[in-house]
Amino acid sequence: MNTGHVRAAALATTVIIMLAGCAAAHRDAELAALTKPGDRNVTVAAIPSADLAGLYIAQDEGLFARQGLHVTIKTIATTKAVIASQLNGQVDIGAGSYVGYVAAQAAGARFRILAEASTLSPDTRVLLTTAGSRITTLAGLVGKKIAVNGTSSIGTLLISTLLAENGISPAKVRFVTDKQGFPDMPGQLQRGQWDAAFLAEPYATKAEEDYGQVELADLDQGAAMNFPIGGYVATQAWVRQHPQTAAAFVRAIEEGQALAQDDPSAARAAMGKSDQLPRQVTAVMSLPDFPVGPVNEQRMQRTADAMLKFGVLAPQYAAEVRQGTLIRSMISPS
Repeated sequence: MNTGHVRAAALATTVIIMLAGCAAAHRDAELAALTKPGDRNVTVAAIPSADLAGLYIAQDEGLFARQGLHVTIKTIATTKAVIASQLNGQVDIGAGSYVGYVAAQAAGARFRILAEASTLSPDTRVLLTTAGSRITTLAGLVGKKIAVNGTSSIGTLLISTLLAENGISPAKVRFVTDKQGFPDMPGQLQRGQWDAAFLAEPYATKAEEDYGQVELADLDQGAAMNFPIGGYVATQAWVRQHPQTAAAFVRAIEEGQALAQDDPSAARAAMGKSDQLPRQVTAVMSLPDFPVGPVNEQRMQRTADAMLKFGVLAPQYAAEVRQGTLIRSMISPS
């Protein structure tokens, strides 16, 4: 027997055990730091959509609890309302579209993107019309009303991108906001309140199941393919005040994201439970991609570039956008 090899193997085993022990000790120290109720209790404002399956999995599977957190999820219809709740101190973390946050950051608010939630994939953001609609092509939308869950939002951005790529000025359609958000929009479309509706999953599938509404266009195409949709965002002030809480939240979300990406059945089950959806909807609904790992600056930059192009951001912010400093201030703030 080669005693040198035995000693090396024993040393390697000892090092691995020591590293594991150090990692566990570091995690235990961070959890011990969460001594105040305000550090353990986290309220998350979430827009109802399949984009947040990672959040609901983390809640259902006890991943937050494992990190020493008690998370309350509060459903809010639009990112604009989520941001208002955060700035008023009513919620700690917002889960929604990046568009509203980037606009608020440009205007002087200070937010930090903690983790990504989703990116666009086929049929996860669509334009729907009623089964009997005379609108059968994008050209038919000229002069018509399109419902979105928030103006100057991810919906208007994706639709504007699609229209422009097909030679149609976005100024030739009228965007109308349904303040009740995605759950309310299919019924209003069916009642003729507007001509087409922008919907996210699982509500697009639910609209097809409940009313027989039809897909006019999948927004995951052209320049918008794999577009970043939304993430988990806190104010920079909250992160400074609760750094261990923020770190614990990110660890749990990363686990939830990985489960959502690797196990679609888990994502479907989590959405079914959170939104009380029937199996015939969750079984066939499309799912976005669920990014895992550090926030990708290049991916986030696509949002700011598109916002500037379509006037969601004013020209006065052009330099910040093009230099990348606006997005960078939300990922690695000084």
